[in-house]
Amino acid sequence: MEGAKVRRLDEHDIGAAIALTNLENWGYTRADFVRLLTLSPEGCFVVEANGRVVGVLTTTTYDGLAFLGAVIVSPELRGKGAGKQMMETALDYLRSTGVRTVRLNAYLNAIPFYERLGFQREYEVIRWTGSTATGRARGVRPLRLDDLDGLARFDATYFGANRRALLDLLAEEVPSTFLVAESRGSIRGFLAGNPGGDSCEIGPWVVAPGRGSVSQDLYRGLVAAAGTADVAFSGPSTNEALLEFVRNRGFEEVFRALRMRWGADEFAGDPRGVWALGGLEKG
Repeated sequence: MEGAKVRRLDEHDIGAAIALTNLENWGYTRADFVRLLTLSPEGCFVVEANGRVVGVLTTTTYDGLAFLGAVIVSPELRGKGAGKQMMETALDYLRSTGVRTVRLNAYLNAIPFYERLGFQREYEVIRWTGSTATGRARGVRPLRLDDLDGLARFDATYFGANRRALLDLLAEEVPSTFLVAESRGSIRGFLAGNPGGDSCEIGPWVVAPGRGSVSQDLYRGLVAAAGTADVAFSGPSTNEALLEFVRNRGFEEVFRALRMRWGADEFAGDPRGVWALGGLEKG
């Protein structure tokens, strides 16, 4: 796109970034962008044209894996190369830092755009909302800071990479709704919730496969701790236990996205243990 330039996003751009994402009702807040910048201060970008921010993109890196998210361009400039320019800049940057695998969760109408950039299809991610229900939570407690080393190792088994930096931020931001399920001194699962208004966003939520009762206990514990009427979360379509859980709870499907991969087929993890993402843009 002639006259447009890609540069790094900084805190002064957050207002413009929120205005762009509000066009799609994604619900980003200033705290969300501050968190993304904290996780990847050099890896978030904007497109600027005529002194105005007209596009935004974020990246979050864990080991040799990165996630792309919050990708949006002003409607009047779509199809004119601004998005492609921003994506190529981000991929070049990630490659230069040693990232080997890049993943994103694409809205279904954007799949052809990402495929032209070399992304390949993996599996669908589903977004749900629903009303909370009370119940007894067994073996669940709030996170302790001395949990974090073991929690990061447990999480990496299912997520596919070490996201200790994200877990540290969540431990600071939402300590009362960051819950751990423990049995005989071993971590069986964990969940972080971010309450806001009448709803609580869940994620990450990770449980060892075959331990559906642990997932139920973590969910009940969160409902009690958050005190909200509703919850929302996104999880992998390949987790059959999760699909059964949402069916039994009567949760409503909001939309589907497609998990896509660029680069090496690494850091796949085990989606059977993933019950909710840390966010579409953070994996």
